[in-house]
Amino acid sequence: MMEIAIVNLENVLEKYKYDRLISCVSIEKREKISKFYRYEDVLRALIGDILIRFLLSKRLKIKNQNLKFGVNKFGKPFLKNYTDVEFNISHSGKWVVCTLDDLPVGIDIEQIKTIDFGIAERFFSKDEIKSLMSKCIAEREDYFYVLWVLKESYIKAIGKGLSLSLDSFTLYIVEDHITVYPSYESINYYFRQYHIGKDYKMAVCSKKDKFPHNINYININELYEEFLLL
Repeated sequence: MMEIAIVNLENVLEKYKYDRLISCVSIEKREKISKFYRYEDVLRALIGDILIRFLLSKRLKIKNQNLKFGVNKFGKPFLKNYTDVEFNISHSGKWVVCTLDDLPVGIDIEQIKTIDFGIAERFFSKDEIKSLMSKCIAEREDYFYVLWVLKESYIKAIGKGLSLSLDSFTLYIVEDHITVYPSYESINYYFRQYHIGKDYKMAVCSKKDKFPHNINYININELYEEFLLL
């Protein structure tokens, strides 16, 4: 069963809580986090890792320290000691989101910012650019981010990472039906978008067409308290 959880980073996380949580992640993750210059990036990376650990520990009923992570050849993380659970994470702006399922899944969230639509020529296919530019100016920015999060969630679901460029496939969107061409796997993938505010777009991609209706909103301080109780 798919699960989607989201954490808002606007609430203050006291330093002692940060110090306690950073001690719960791997040495490799701590080293990666230490390379960020901005606190916002540090917090997103830390809470993202903690959120994954929290959800996996709850689902599998094991201690955080017993989670053994690895990455595939494209950099997508997985659990070494459990093969019946898949997960993916994304973060942007004030949100960190994560999804779990028993089949490959991908999630992406993006904060909507003013953009130069010339960027679409670098990342979207010709048909997607045509569809984008056919929109009225008032709708164009919104549709750009719809395409972006859908495409990112697909790449993350199939586990190809940066090896698969965004312009190497096309999403055809007809109302709520989304088709991927060419398909990089023999089975179909399904998509769902979630509304979390006018300034963000979020999409989830899965091998099965069974998405939760609701997202689990978790307060950052509640995450801290509940994580330490596991």
